[in-house]
Amino acid sequence: MGEKSQDSERSGHVQSLTRAISLLRLLSECSDGATLKQLAQGASLAPSTAHRLLTTLQSERFVRFDSSKSIWRVGVGAFSVGSGFLMCRDIVSITRPHLQRVADKTGETANMYVAAEGMAVCMAQIEGRRGGNAVTQLGGKVPLALSGAGRSILSHLPNQIAASRQSPKDIAKNTRPMRGIGGPMGRALGDARMSGYAVDNEENRVGIRCVGAAVLDEAGYPIAAISVSGLSSCIPQDRLQELGFIVREASASISAEIGGVSESAD
Repeated sequence: MGEKSQDSERSGHVQSLTRAISLLRLLSECSDGATLKQLAQGASLAPSTAHRLLTTLQSERFVRFDSSKSIWRVGVGAFSVGSGFLMCRDIVSITRPHLQRVADKTGETANMYVAAEGMAVCMAQIEGRRGGNAVTQLGGKVPLALSGAGRSILSHLPNQIAASRQSPKDIAKNTRPMRGIGGPMGRALGDARMSGYAVDNEENRVGIRCVGAAVLDEAGYPIAAISVSGLSSCIPQDRLQELGFIVREASASISAEIGGVSESAD
């Protein structure tokens, strides 16, 4: 395939995506649903094109067809995506005061992460008085298996699911051997389950330690994690438990605030 043909194909895919989004937007404004004709006219599309796009969206459950009334409606897939955004938006807002208290209390950078595609994504961050010693920056990502926050999330998942969220390539990139599914990582997650917090002991980046604890929803599912990260010189081994209790207490408070399962410190 020539370069021009590839560019043309990419352009066609982008155009189809743009058109599909326009149909979703139209449906979101129609509480009672809309007919194919209404949607095609609203999006300035031929009915055949609109129908093709709608059936594709239907296969992913972003829209659904009500055959009894011959109308299209927003599907559960779109609701799930929207709910995911609302959850992230709300939990960031709820988390910030807790992060501030953690940063003030510890002097280290306090973070909030969520899991996405095997990565821990930093959604909120407040620097402590010692400055920017974070494992990653706001919006940055780190493999779940290589951070205190990520490991705390994994520790609240069944072993089989936790294993599926870890990439062997990421584990192999550790700057130090794992301390602590089946080996060192299994022991690390077991320790995290017992203590309520997980530790990255310079395994992601030499000279940086991170301690994290998961935020749980009403079913006990980890929807986020609170962590503290800093220079190893500021977070020596004998300080890990102290910081673990602090992030565990913060995550428990957030969990309780959102109606989730609260695991308070012993």
